[in-house]
Amino acid sequence: MRVAVPRLANIPLTPETQRDQERRIRREIANSNERRRMQSINAGFQSLKTLIPHTDGEKLSKAAILQQTAEYIFSLEQEKTRLLQQNTQLKRFIQEFSGSSPKRRRAEDKDEGIGSPDIWEDEKAEDLRREMIELRQQLDKERSVRMMLEEQVRSLEAHMYPEKLKVIAQQVQLQQQQEQVRLLHQEKLEREQQIRTQLLPSHAPPAPTHHPTVIVPAPPPSHHVTVVTMGPSSVINTVSTSRQNLDTIVQAIQHIEGTQEKQLQEEEQRRAVIVTPARACPEPSASDTASDTEGDDSDSMDQSKEEPSGDGELP
Repeated sequence: MRVAVPRLANIPLTPETQRDQERRIRREIANSNERRRMQSINAGFQSLKTLIPHTDGEKLSKAAILQQTAEYIFSLEQEKTRLLQQNTQLKRFIQEFSGSSPKRRRAEDKDEGIGSPDIWEDEKAEDLRREMIELRQQLDKERSVRMMLEEQVRSLEAHMYPEKLKVIAQQVQLQQQQEQVRLLHQEKLEREQQIRTQLLPSHAPPAPTHHPTVIVPAPPPSHHVTVVTMGPSSVINTVSTSRQNLDTIVQAIQHIEGTQEKQLQEEEQRRAVIVTPARACPEPSASDTASDTEGDDSDSMDQSKEEPSGDGELP
């Protein structure tokens, strides 16, 4: 056996046995940590149980201990308030009925004629100072007890619910990150809006708020009426876009004016064609060649019949 033990110790471990051994070691470490944590939690609950009023031998769960601790803290605060009120009331009674009260002493001093207001003021200030010191000491004592109990409750809750605290911390951190992202996005939008408001008035004309419409005045009923309506333009962002829009409007106006001028010229030519033959008709006594130009024009025959014998004017 003495020879076999070294031989077994020198046998190399396989990967599976090594992994099992590491897993067993990690499990033991985790179990020991959990055991220590539970021991600290139980010790805290035991110390907290000794502070709250309870009957001997009574078994309390952890939730019951926490609930009774909160109720005990609330009752202590109410008791403190009641004691402060009772203390002030008793001091008032003592000052009123005691022979050494400032009021009675002042009355006696006045009766004897040896009273001094300075001494009375000093005594009153000393009494107030002493009363304030006592109240402050009592408040400090109550505050220290309450803070100790609250700290124990917080430590117990932290030991009992560590995962819940982690989740709450992660939620708070996520909310803060979302708020920061929202603020950065809002600041970026505000900066872009400011840049737009600074660039638009200096580089581009204001965008039209309605559909620009150009209406040509109606000519005589026998002619066609032309109405040119410009469609809604997009928002003007650059100088080139505004120039194109202006060029389009100018071309439309020029087209309308050219159409009107063309119609007026055609109307004038038509009137000139109608008026020119009547003005160019010669009188009977003006020339002998008038009869040669009346070959196949029946209108000139009618005009020569309608002419008066005295003069050559048209009717």
